[in-house]
Amino acid sequence: KQWYQRRVVITAGEQKTEKNTILIMNNIPEPFSPRPSVDSDTDLSEVPSDILNAPIVREGYLIKQGQKIKNWKRRWFTLSSSALTYREEESTAAKGIIYMADVILARRSCKYPDKKFLFEVITKKRTYYMMASSQDEMTTWTDALTTILIPEIHNNCNNSDASSLSSS
Repeated sequence: KQWYQRRVVITAGEQKTEKNTILIMNNIPEPFSPRPSVDSDTDLSEVPSDILNAPIVREGYLIKQGQKIKNWKRRWFTLSSSALTYREEESTAAKGIIYMADVILARRSCKYPDKKFLFEVITKKRTYYMMASSQDEMTTWTDALTTILIPEIHNNCNNSDASSLSSS
């Protein structure tokens, strides 16, 4: 197996400091080649079936901002340990996929003050804006994403560094 390194920034707001930056090493099965996230204008037939068929961690409707035209559309999202996919409806074909290996951070967002329960998923190439229907739903989604990104923080309650990061 190959180790893939990624830097993850834990912040409560917009500040980024060395204190709240940690380095994560993920064990990625071989062969590993980072894949770009795929949007609706890309052919999803190239996405490996193991990515699309991975066990579901969370699923449900969110409102997502479009990439080119910045309108907001309701989409069905499915989160697995390897990807976050979205589609128009639960039973339709996937319109886009965000590989978790590309995700740097998932957090609450204040970019659009008129949008309640807004959060962002930041990747190497793009920031995705999504809106939940309630505070609890937004927290559940960001917690699920963070658990996949930084599993050792949620799985190791005795780690003093992890407990100080998660309580701040």
